Amino acid sequence: MKTKIFLSISAIALMFIFSCKKGDTGPAGATGTAGAAGNANVQTYTFSVTSASWAADTVDQEWSSDYTLPSAANVSGAVLCYAQDGSNWSALPHVDYGVAFSFSYDPSTKIIEVVAADAKAASMVPNPGAMTFRVVTIPTAKVKANPTLNWKSYEEVKTKFNL
Repeated sequence: MKTKIFLSISAIALMFIFSCKKGDTGPAGATGTAGAAGNANVQTYTFSVTSASWAADTVDQEWSSDYTLPSAANVSGAVLCYAQDGSNWSALPHVDYGVAFSFSYDPSTKIIEVVAADAKAASMVPNPGAMTFRVVTIPTAKVKANPTLNWKSYEEVKTKFNL
């Protein structure tokens, strides 16, 4: 009896499986537009330092200014800083007319410190005046995936990561 029920159910199942046929394929949909190249987790921050924002350190003969990155900033990889010079961006550290510009950052506080000093460390330079800086944060995986990229060229970094 069990065999008859099993065979009957199997026959009905096979009949349904083989009696179904695939329908006609519909027309192809329109091709979508290509998306922009990805830059997941690559972030850019621009900040300005006014003449009054520079703090003089006469002991170390330098000027400095701090900028705190937003709390959402990803500082687990590379942190690059560029200074605006007209329409160009120069990577820090950078020497311009005897003034050395450098920066440091603290990943725990997300503070960027920009420093301007005499390139020869011989005397206190005048206040650098108003300047604009750009910080780019790039995850470690993206840095490792681009070993030949010229990180000192903001234009190359901008193009590569679609900034």
